[in-house]
Amino acid sequence: MLCRTFLLLLLLQLSSVVIASDISVTGIEWLRDPRAGEYGVKFTVSWNNSWNNSRNFDAAWIFIKYQSPSYGVAGYRHAKVLAGNHEMLVNHVPGSPAPVFDVPADRNGLYLYASSPYRGNISWTIQLALDTAILSDRNFAPNNRLISVHAIEMVHIPAGAFTLGDPDTAAYRNYSLFASDGNGRPGGLYKIASEKIEIPVGTVSGNLYYHAEVPIYHGDRRGPVPADFPKGFQAFYIMKYELQQGQYAEFLNCISASASDSRANFGGKLYYENRGSIKFENGRYVAGSPQRPCNYVSWDDACAFADWAALRPMTELEFEKACRGTRPPIAHEYPWNTATKKNLQRLVHTNNELIFLNNLRESSLNDNNRDQFGASYYWVMDLAGSLWERCVTIGDSTGRQFKGTHGDGMLAPYGLANNADWPKGSTETSGFGFRGGGYYEHNMQYGGFNPHSPVGYRNFGSWPGGARSVAYSSRFVRTADAR
Repeated sequence: MLCRTFLLLLLLQLSSVVIASDISVTGIEWLRDPRAGEYGVKFTVSWNNSWNNSRNFDAAWIFIKYQSPSYGVAGYRHAKVLAGNHEMLVNHVPGSPAPVFDVPADRNGLYLYASSPYRGNISWTIQLALDTAILSDRNFAPNNRLISVHAIEMVHIPAGAFTLGDPDTAAYRNYSLFASDGNGRPGGLYKIASEKIEIPVGTVSGNLYYHAEVPIYHGDRRGPVPADFPKGFQAFYIMKYELQQGQYAEFLNCISASASDSRANFGGKLYYENRGSIKFENGRYVAGSPQRPCNYVSWDDACAFADWAALRPMTELEFEKACRGTRPPIAHEYPWNTATKKNLQRLVHTNNELIFLNNLRESSLNDNNRDQFGASYYWVMDLAGSLWERCVTIGDSTGRQFKGTHGDGMLAPYGLANNADWPKGSTETSGFGFRGGGYYEHNMQYGGFNPHSPVGYRNFGSWPGGARSVAYSSRFVRTADAR
């Protein structure tokens, strides 16, 4: 699945493997869809520890790239899928459900998830119908196109109201959000009860507000937050795990040579000493530890990956929803919804891998032991304790203008995202900040908010500094279509 290195392989049938967390795509083939009269693609997608329960479910976000030798090493395209005519050919796990094929309106990919209540492993051989009529070039023919199928494990966050902030008195000093008492002090917590509403910000009683000492770190305390700003009330999908080094190497291999020059995130003096594993070998990017969280990611790196994958950055309001869900906040609450780390069995090992202690297995995760796994209310992993999560902030005017548009799969020149509403780290240096805490080094002294930050803490919630660092990364989301 390394697009640039396949340009001399003119084969109708290709086999390749993509690893993202424990998700894999194998056995990729071009097909003619006999029912739709369109070209299709066949592959097997597999992952472990899937679920569909009364609260939510996980899903595989599938997107497709294709190339032609006529494009040269600079070219690739993002394929759209049809709204229907997809099918499961083989279910390889006895007793597991058939998939739902959930195609969003832009058709830049689709979600696959279990069609009925389930907990266990997934492995489906799938046939997807591609929309060749709207591809960017004419005379589409499979015998001179090269294809890669990519999969990212996502978690569905259902629509609904939730509450921002933290009732602990220490939260004010850590710049958490609250409802103003009329004097700019906490008068209670702030509830997000709708999506397409304008949120007033200020000292007026009931308005959203927060303490700030240094605006570039904590925010300008201005508003309003516009109606189009993604607030987390509407359903969305979020990556189950942080961006991983194997995923980022895969991305570098499937963009143009000039784009990869800008987006290659390795090569600094301390990169390999500080958990970095990506190298350029024999004409391709390779991650020595593909499942390791991908550090040394700048904002522009992150946005480029999100655009390429047809995802988008998440907002700091969506971060709190993904952590806490619909539960009322508790004092000093971590993403696993307790006020303590004493049961946590998830950490960065001295071998640089993010691991579970005591032979803990993710297949044992449930609502009663999430504090051991570091899993959120919705079973999103590692929202604190691994790498800092970059989020679009409500704390400056650039961030507040974010409308939540999705990437289209194609990058602007020099490997930049092309969404006009997304903050630009290389030019504006505003519009985003950090949440969740970050792990820096093996001998670091653990503090009150780092590497495990309580959900509501915003000590760097509006700070757009730090291009690439040992503890900086991102994860990405996608707004679910209204049903």
